[in-house]
Amino acid sequence: MLEKIMNDKEINSIIGHVNDIIIINNCGDHSFGHVLKVMEYMEILLIGLGADEHTIELGKIAAYLHDIGAIMGKDGHAERSANFAEKYLKKIGMNDNDLKIEVNAIRNHSTGANLDSVIGACLTLADKIDMRKSRMMRFIDGICYHDNVKHVIETKLYVDSENIVIDIITDGMFDYNCLREQSKVINKPVEMAKYLKRNCLFKIDGQIIDLYSIINSSKNY
Repeated sequence: MLEKIMNDKEINSIIGHVNDIIIINNCGDHSFGHVLKVMEYMEILLIGLGADEHTIELGKIAAYLHDIGAIMGKDGHAERSANFAEKYLKKIGMNDNDLKIEVNAIRNHSTGANLDSVIGACLTLADKIDMRKSRMMRFIDGICYHDNVKHVIETKLYVDSENIVIDIITDGMFDYNCLREQSKVINKPVEMAKYLKRNCLFKIDGQIIDLYSIINSSKNY
């Protein structure tokens, strides 16, 4: 089913034009660059968690469709994406149980609320850690967080039996304190990792840093 969806010209046309719409709202990339990166992270997460091939496919489908509602703007896009996915996936023959998992994951991917599946937790986590310069600085400029993201080269993801490791690769000029402006990049992955029964470890250029404590500490405000 994933291959069919990824070859659907209508779906691809919508995803391909999302950025043409949300540029009006000064939002970061929600088109193919982001979608494919979230799919990559989803696969890494689910394989690391020992998921079967069917679950991995469902996860990648959720990732592919999770921002499709942004074609009408960023505000409310998760709900619109879920509604679209529900109608579309039902039309192409997805069974009711899988459909429920997909729709709930997509509907709640922005907040990580109302989790009812591993796929839902993985989608929220994968979505939040995509902080590449090409995603976050595509349209936005002048904000501390986005100014500093220009120093992020790549975010790598590793999963083992105990940990989910998020390794932020930079050019050496990245100030992680700027993440206070977007604390969800840290807080949501930690929340989702707990749901997945894993520790969430953050690295900056290979060095483990307790970003969760730093970002949530009040003494530095």
